[in-house]
Amino acid sequence: MRSSPDHARMFIEYAASEGAMPRMLGLVERRGFIVRRAAMAEQPCGRRATLALTVEPRDSSRSIDVLARQLGRLHGVGRVAHETALIQEQAA
Repeated sequence: MRSSPDHARMFIEYAASEGAMPRMLGLVERRGFIVRRAAMAEQPCGRRATLALTVEPRDSSRSIDVLARQLGRLHGVGRVAHETALIQEQAA
């Protein structure tokens, strides 16, 4: 029996500026992840926002840790956190 990543939940705090969402979502997809769910909430000040994503790797070579570091390097991103869910694959 082997564990493989099924999906990950990511929480990204960022500056709510023009082009922020396409930059983040584009990076996620270019790095080999499928966006399964997305929710965004803006802070009352209107300058900061939080994006919650559920992503799934296209294959086992994709690392959620690497994706989180790459997102953290984007302009305007303040903090990135994630949690990973695992599924159990049974060998036949």
